[in-house]
Amino acid sequence: MASIVSSTGSSGLPIDSLVSAMMTSAQQPITQIKTQVSTYNAKLSAYGTLKSGLSTFQTALDGLSSAGKFNAQSVTLTDSNSISATANGSATNGNHSISVSQLATSQRITTSAYSDASTTFGTGSLKISFGTYTPANGSTAASFTANSSKNAITVNIDSSNNTLSGIRDAINAQNASVTASIVNDGTGNRLVITSMDTGAANSLKIDVTDNDGNNTDGSGLSTFAYDPTASSGSGKNLSELQAAQNALLTVDGLSISKASNTITDVIEGVTLNLKAVTSTPNAMTIATDNSAIKSSVQSFVDAYNKLNTSLRSLTKFVDGGSSANGPLLGDSVARDVSVKLGLMMSRISPTASTYRTLSDIGVTVGDGGVMTLDDTKFQKAMANSPSDVAKIFSPSASSTDPLVSFVSSGDKTVSGTYAVNISQAGSSSQDVAGTLNGVNAIGSGNTLTGAFGENSAGLKLSILGAATGDRGTVTFNRGLIGEFSSMLDSWLDSDAALATRTDGLQSSIKSLNKKADDLSAKLPSLEASYRAQYAKLDALLSSMQNQSTALTQQLNTISNNS
Repeated sequence: MASIVSSTGSSGLPIDSLVSAMMTSAQQPITQIKTQVSTYNAKLSAYGTLKSGLSTFQTALDGLSSAGKFNAQSVTLTDSNSISATANGSATNGNHSISVSQLATSQRITTSAYSDASTTFGTGSLKISFGTYTPANGSTAASFTANSSKNAITVNIDSSNNTLSGIRDAINAQNASVTASIVNDGTGNRLVITSMDTGAANSLKIDVTDNDGNNTDGSGLSTFAYDPTASSGSGKNLSELQAAQNALLTVDGLSISKASNTITDVIEGVTLNLKAVTSTPNAMTIATDNSAIKSSVQSFVDAYNKLNTSLRSLTKFVDGGSSANGPLLGDSVARDVSVKLGLMMSRISPTASTYRTLSDIGVTVGDGGVMTLDDTKFQKAMANSPSDVAKIFSPSASSTDPLVSFVSSGDKTVSGTYAVNISQAGSSSQDVAGTLNGVNAIGSGNTLTGAFGENSAGLKLSILGAATGDRGTVTFNRGLIGEFSSMLDSWLDSDAALATRTDGLQSSIKSLNKKADDLSAKLPSLEASYRAQYAKLDALLSSMQNQSTALTQQLNTISNNS
């Protein structure tokens, strides 16, 4: 808007004051629009704060979503230098005795030493196979049995890569279960070929197709031939630095052989990491980790309180002072969040038995909606029924048929009760077949899984026994963490009410700003119009004043001459 220059008309008309007053009136709609935009921006900011608070709460819950967080177990060993172990929360608490007589190793074979890594060999191809080598035993000849789970790899060697380093690079370029490296041991450069996986079934065999016509004589490319069943120098032309072997251990008196030093399938729910041969039995104790579980519960309490503080600030009510009220006071979305959070706090676990609510384990909501954890009450619950504590927070299920048990659930599995009907029992030779709540489920061995798109999606049950037909019901509970997560998704999704409100406000602000800009753009011409009108009025008044003066003078002249 053009500035108003101080001016008074020739008639004495206060044009500037009059124009200024008119322009102030003309700007009133713009001022009202800006006030409305400011209000909308404040609410938009408040929604942003609410969304941020919900997202932060969801992130905290995601960190607690692992089943092991509320089923934490500690594992201690008398000798942690030889064995380390972890439990995933599903292991049975107790003691085990473990001895290790042999670690699993991978095979490593080498060439002779060469003075230069650029030493050239013949051309052709190397076929590297994986399998189990069995030495000769009496009248039984040595053998090499291919590993059916691993494909052999073929490495082509021509004049561009038939050096020690070229063959190394060609093997590594396969990105297979074998690596090659050049090691200088002081006597020269050796090509060392190593199977990447440990275990007796991952021994190496290298068959050579040598373009010189002899595949085993150790001259040309057959230098790299390695058949563990052949004679040295006649197909077994590399030397073994380390044999492929399984780990040998004893667990509670049972002899066990495993291809890896990381073992997950000996004690259910426990991962063993073998690090050294033991001289005496290693005693392992698995126990509930109360400290870790309490830490998880406290993290949940802290995350909830952080969201509650933000929510209460956004929706606060102050007597007699509307300007001090929260920007989302009375807002339906904020009210929905508050109400549902409160209801969730009093949720009863359908699968727990003795301790079924948060208050049962010492988690309560007091003045101001602040959540607290009563340590004494919590420790008592942990001492009496740690599984109930876990069931309040984590996915769990109960079954009316003792041979039907809960294995796991998916992100989309809905809490509820599911009728189980089996049409075909599972076994080692056939998959179980059946329905959950009348809908065909997916069978694999003895495991039945809810189908995609159904409420039971991802619900995995172990079905034991040969009985078919009605197998009772399974009641599944996602736990507080899962239920909260779903609820938060419903508020944070791109098409949820929060996003809809935000989009609406942004659209309104954009529209109002445009309207204000349009009105502002008209002000200069409006002012010019007012000035023109008052200039005409001033001219008219001035003319009338001049006529009045002339008339007065004439009348005075007549009076003086009479």
